[in-house]
Parts: sequence; structure tokens; C-alpha cells
Amino acid sequence: MRFKDKTALITGGGRGIGLTTALLMLEEGGKVGIVEVNEAHRQHAIETAQSKGYSLKVYPGDVSKKDQVENFMEAFVKDFGRIDILVNNAGIVISRPFMEKTVEDWIKTLEVNLIGVFLCSQAAAKYMQKQKSGKIINISSIRGIDHCGREAIMDYSASKAAVINLTKTMAKELAPYINVNTVAPGHTLTEMTQPLPEE
Repeated sequence: MRFKDKTALITGGGRGIGLTTALLMLEEGGKVGIVEVNEAHRQHAIETAQSKGYSLKVYPGDVSKKDQVENFMEAFVKDFGRIDILVNNAGIVISRPFMEKTVEDWIKTLEVNLIGVFLCSQAAAKYMQKQKSGKIINISSIRGIDHCGREAIMDYSASKAAVINLTKTMAKELAPYINVNTVAPGHTLTEMTQPLPEE
């Protein structure tokens, strides 16, 4: 039971990689909560966990809104007593050719994929520093690595590259008590990525 008695909060946990991560942590004895902005996805997560015999705490919230982040982080710590692990998984992708991409596309993508990681990490680190322990895992993407960009999602690729560099800085600043890493998955078939064109 790798996560026995460990508390973990996963953003974007209503489907895909986030929900799968939550279920695996529950299976390994973790006490898990998820943050999900979409009501239907929240309900799906609850039903999926219940069907497997797990109790999953679900918090509504938009990771790009500072007040909401502080509220769900405070609620999580109140419910579980502490936060051992934060998984910054929430993200969006807007597929649109370069010449059709809008400033609004860029702003929304950066707000969720990058600023959201910063806000959630900062809020969690406040508690982790008091505990003198904690782990933060930022979900980037292979699209954020050199030579792995892709047409139509340049804003997504840029946001994920920024997450990698943000992680490096966080790891230095938050050491030694808080461990910070990033994971850069390859293409994973989820509800979010299904609309993307095949390579």
C-alpha cells in the first residue's frame, strides 16, 4: 500500500489521467480528493469511485481563480488534516491552426495550464511548509519538450514547456521539505484529446 494514510489532492480529477491517478492512489491506500470544474465530470468521478468501493472527496473549483483555489485547498486540509501530495493535472487544449488562433485561446490556455499550476502549488505549499513535508507533481506533456511541438496547439505546447521550467524553479525554492517534480506523458487517448487530429 504505497500511499497508505497519505493525503492527495488531484486537480482535473474528473476524467482521464486525473481520475485514473485518483483511483490508483485509492487502491494503494491513499486518502484522495479531486478538484473538478465540470459538474458532470464530478458526478462521473464519484460514481466511478463508488463502483469500485472507494470513497472519493470531490471539490468544485477553477484552478485559474485564486479565491477558488484557496477555498478548495482550505476545505481539503480541513477534511483530511493535512496535504501530503498535490497533483497539478488540470489542463485544456484548444486545437486551432496558427493563423486562426486567437489571443483569447492563448489567455485561457495559459490561465489553466500554467497559472493554475502556480496558484495551486502556492496554496498547497503554504500548508506543506508548516508540515515540513510534501510532494508536488506537475503534469506537463511531451509537447512541452524540445522538438515535440505540434501544429494547431502551439499555445498548449508553450504552456507545457513553461510548466517544466516552473517546476525546476519550484524544486529549488521549496526544498528541502517539499519535493517538486514534473511528468511529461506522451499522447494519451482521453476525452480531452479525442477531438485532436491524428498525427
